[in-house]
Amino acid sequence: MGDTGEERRRIKSVDRAFRILGVLKEEGSSGVTEIANELDMSKGSVHTYLSTLKRHGAVMEYNGEYRLGLQLLEIGEFAKRQNLVYQCAQDPLDELASETGELARLVVEEQGHGVYLYKTEGENAIETTIQPGQREYLHCTSQGKAILAHLSESTVRDIVDEHGLPARTDKTVTDLETLLEELESIRERGVAFSRSEVTRGMRCVAAPIHAPDSSIVAALGVCGPTSRLQGDRFQVEIPKTVRNAANIVEINMQMTQNS
Repeated sequence: MGDTGEERRRIKSVDRAFRILGVLKEEGSSGVTEIANELDMSKGSVHTYLSTLKRHGAVMEYNGEYRLGLQLLEIGEFAKRQNLVYQCAQDPLDELASETGELARLVVEEQGHGVYLYKTEGENAIETTIQPGQREYLHCTSQGKAILAHLSESTVRDIVDEHGLPARTDKTVTDLETLLEELESIRERGVAFSRSEVTRGMRCVAAPIHAPDSSIVAALGVCGPTSRLQGDRFQVEIPKTVRNAANIVEINMQMTQNS
């Protein structure tokens, strides 16, 4: 994060290609002129990039409009399946959702963001628009805070320096010292809470997942409406269930690595 050496070593053509993909992700589909205007590039240059990306299946063209190609899905699915915590967390997360009846999610940290790797819904789960692969700030979700609590303070400060502490709701923690105090409490009790910090009326409970070498690799959690996640269910029952699920994932990872 913030490594000037890495900045100097960037390959500009690759950077531009990914910026084009980013525009298509945000817009759904775009023409050459729109992309050129958005990125302050010439139309000829944009067309050359799109033609190359199309040749590799990363974009497709429909009536002069370009959109992301399904080759990216194949690459993304492969990356997800290669992730050890994903391999070891699916069954425990499914059981967690079934037992609580709520939404259960798995999050990993990458480049200072939380990445949703897997989600599964219990009988009463509220549907959300969040999908696997989507990124979120770490400071405002229970899974993100569970991860931050087990990173070094210097790493946490680096993440905040790079990404800030933007407010998603009026409940989001936006002060670094307040966040650091909360992370200390999370380490002490073993679980993290989120109370309407991303979506009003939603509460979440999460526990960290450690690799066999004790490094933090992910967090899993349960989310539901405030009307159901309150009292002992929110403070005692679900935290215990979430911690147990995280422990099973850790055991699965250890056994997989040793097999």
